[in-house]
Amino acid sequence: MTTGNFESRSPLRPIGLGALLLSLCLGLPGLAASDVFNTEAGISKDAAQPLLNDGDACRRGPVPSPLTLFEAIERTLCESPKTRGAWAAVKAAAAGLGQAKSAYLPTLDGSAAAGHDRNRTEVTAAPGLNSDYSQNVNLESLQLAWVLYDFGGRSAAVKNGKQLLLAAQANQNAILQSVFAATARDYYAAQAAAAKVESARRIENFSQKNFDAAGARYKSGVVPVTDQYQANTAYAQAVYERAAAEGAYRLALGTLAVDMSLSPDYALSMPPMDQSAQPDARFVHAVRDLLDEATASHPSVVAAKAQWQAALENVRVVRAEGLPKLGVAGSLDRSSQPLNATVGTLDYPSVSHSSSIGLTLQVPLFSGFNQDYKIRQAQAAADAQEQALRDAQQQVSLGVWSNYQLLQTDTENLNNTDIVLQSARQAFEAASQRYQSGVGNILELLNSQATLAAAEQQRIHAQLEWRTARLQLAASLGSLGMWAIK
Repeated sequence: MTTGNFESRSPLRPIGLGALLLSLCLGLPGLAASDVFNTEAGISKDAAQPLLNDGDACRRGPVPSPLTLFEAIERTLCESPKTRGAWAAVKAAAAGLGQAKSAYLPTLDGSAAAGHDRNRTEVTAAPGLNSDYSQNVNLESLQLAWVLYDFGGRSAAVKNGKQLLLAAQANQNAILQSVFAATARDYYAAQAAAAKVESARRIENFSQKNFDAAGARYKSGVVPVTDQYQANTAYAQAVYERAAAEGAYRLALGTLAVDMSLSPDYALSMPPMDQSAQPDARFVHAVRDLLDEATASHPSVVAAKAQWQAALENVRVVRAEGLPKLGVAGSLDRSSQPLNATVGTLDYPSVSHSSSIGLTLQVPLFSGFNQDYKIRQAQAAADAQEQALRDAQQQVSLGVWSNYQLLQTDTENLNNTDIVLQSARQAFEAASQRYQSGVGNILELLNSQATLAAAEQQRIHAQLEWRTARLQLAASLGSLGMWAIK
């Protein structure tokens, strides 16, 4: 009997298909890494770039001393887990869009196997027919599948991916503005805490001088001992307030350090608070214009609208899943499995090739009503996203209205506290002179001192509230940027 060889005239030689599989395995991952669909074109270079518009902002050096507001915000935007998480979500959404676009391309799957095949046959009645044969066996296969038409399912999936990417980018912008505002607020709070420490130390120094003056006048027999006791009480209270202010300042510094992803005990140095700043809200226009602008362009509204559009496209994707699909399918196989003519004969080495190509039509007929309920679920999710959009618009409108009113109030109060502080300083200076000259009494002096301390604290607080309200209004408009802190 002659040896059978079933090898066809295929241009792929026995090792050609395996080499092709290996080259595809090595080459395709590198091709995928190049972002063939260019989905990452709109992704920022770092977490802070969409707001700072500076590609080098996140190349950080040592923390400056004193710390500037610009530096604090840049460091926080670059290092905050919230901003970096939002940046990662954008990259994930871009990858999802790439997956949706990849459905337009064919899929090619390969498999390969290598083994050792041994056949041993013993014929008891005829030992001459016994056989013992072994051979290395290779199995290689390529499978091709390509969807040609699916009633718009892939198109809807791409639109869904684009909307989700837009939503992720808008959400990133919203988080950047939120973190921006929070960091600026904490920076201003730390500055205000430092100013309160300085104010408390001044009041403590005034209290000590008053205590010394009351003691000297008591020893001279000019005033009763009660003047000394009252002055001592006021001095002790001033020491307490100073210690409390220093504790609050350390707490504010720790909060700001954590914002910047530093240890809360990091030694930050703050510049003095500029208490001469005058109210400036030139970006504020008519409240109706602000409301219209915010409800149309605020990042949270943009994100909610994109989520709604993505949900609508997802309904189309789910509907298309229940419709027929027309595609192309092909295969290419190679096997070196040995063959034998009859039982008890030797296995003959052989190489076989097979290939196929053709059209496929997949028609879903019945899925136990699963598809119907999936469509209902997708439609309900789209309805929920529509209501989420309405809620986002309402929340933005309320935020703009509330922060607009707060800014108006804080602007007026900032001017009022300046008048109060000037009057309190003049009253304290007059009371001090009167007491030193023996005309005034201790109660007048201590009351004017307490009024001055309260006026200084009120002025610092008003500065903080006005700066914060200005930032909060800009944030509620969705237009916060570095301009807001200049």
